[in-house]
Amino acid sequence: MKFKNNSIILFLIVFFGACATQENYLIKNINFDGYKSLNIDSSSLIIDQKYNINITHPFIDHLVKQNLILLLSSWAEARLQPLEVNNPGALKVIINTASIKALPISQNAKIEDLFISNAAVNIEMNLDITIELLNENGNQISYVDVKIFKSKELADNISLLEKDYIIQEMSKTLIKDFDSLAINKLKEIFYKSILPN
Repeated sequence: MKFKNNSIILFLIVFFGACATQENYLIKNINFDGYKSLNIDSSSLIIDQKYNINITHPFIDHLVKQNLILLLSSWAEARLQPLEVNNPGALKVIINTASIKALPISQNAKIEDLFISNAAVNIEMNLDITIELLNENGNQISYVDVKIFKSKELADNISLLEKDYIIQEMSKTLIKDFDSLAINKLKEIFYKSILPN
């Protein structure tokens, strides 16, 4: 009888412990609801995606919950508000690079091992964005280049769910860093075209 009670208690501890672990890795979408827009003297916002998602090794853009291209497009729509006063030209966001790579740490590991097992991996995220202010003829008035790189080594003893969670959290901090750098540079370079809210 005592063995049966101990077995039930042990089972409940393991069951609830597993549930608690899953709860810690809840992957939430990144959004820009709380972000305040920056009014810029222009007639429209153009998002030019020059970077195409690569589905070959070592790129994993197509495997993540929210790829960086979609996040940058959402960011631009939320943060950059065209408001024509004197400039009938456009505000153009060019996505040159928005990649996520998973590089095996062990020379013997294959790309398949990274997502079907607990192989150690180095995650690299790279953003290269140009924001241009154009006049009515499409000529550049001013521009800002923003480049951000983030890298993190993931150990071989973590679950696939934890890897997905860490990649999403890396994306969140990458976009947050990008936002801070981009807005500060825009305020510095586009100061004549920034309008009050």
